Amino acid sequence: TLSPLLTSEFNLLAGDLGLLAGGYFLGFASMQIPLGYLLDKHGPKKIVSSFLLIAIIGTASFALAQSFAGLLISRILIGVGVSACLMGPLTGYRIWFADEYQQRANAWMLMVLSMGFVFSTLPVQILLPIIGWRWIFGGTAILIFIVIALTLLFIPSWKTEVNNNHEKNVGSLSDVWKNKFFRSTIPLGLFNYGGIMAVQTLWAGPWMIRVAGYDPLESATGLFWINMTMLIAFFVWGYILPKINNLGIGTMKLMKFGLPISYLSLLVIIVS
Repeated sequence: TLSPLLTSEFNLLAGDLGLLAGGYFLGFASMQIPLGYLLDKHGPKKIVSSFLLIAIIGTASFALAQSFAGLLISRILIGVGVSACLMGPLTGYRIWFADEYQQRANAWMLMVLSMGFVFSTLPVQILLPIIGWRWIFGGTAILIFIVIALTLLFIPSWKTEVNNNHEKNVGSLSDVWKNKFFRSTIPLGLFNYGGIMAVQTLWAGPWMIRVAGYDPLESATGLFWINMTMLIAFFVWGYILPKINNLGIGTMKLMKFGLPISYLSLLVIIVS
């Protein structure tokens, strides 16, 4: 949604936009290994709220940036700051919820995440001519501060017995890497999830404007419905997955059925 404005104001090229998106994911990905240790030891409440302080710094600095370098550094800080917002909840869920509710909790957490994508499309496009993109990021920094306060108020503390339990069962990164199932999922995460994030967060909007001929409002509307569809899908999957598992249909069977459909959809997009 913001790419046309940033391109115009900072004279950005397509590669610059890609680097801005990559900076966010670089910051996000670089923290995942240390986060695993930190979350197991200190719990989601302390770690998520601490990392979100970095997100506030990154968001505020993005709002004040006067150059491409400032934008890029800010994006990296934002990525670092929100890096705990995925694994933090997942770490808590495995303690707070029974096994049969893990998939539902995960899917509905991703549904809430999708709300952020939804709000970043049409609502942002409506606000842009009213307050400008810098104030949108300034307001986002304030909202993150509120999230920190809510996290500290309502998220359960990491109990001592949980910490001791984890310390007795600490594995190593080599144990994870030696796991054949883990290695088999790497291409799925790298190409499928990486691809959809690249399209959804970076290239879909500019493609609609430059290739399909949409104006910015139409492009934002298209992105709105793309993300709304994803939100609804996460809600539906969260509701039906426990029921499907009770029928003896495991997650891997669903993935084997769904992936060919996903690839076919991508092929249609490519040739259309």
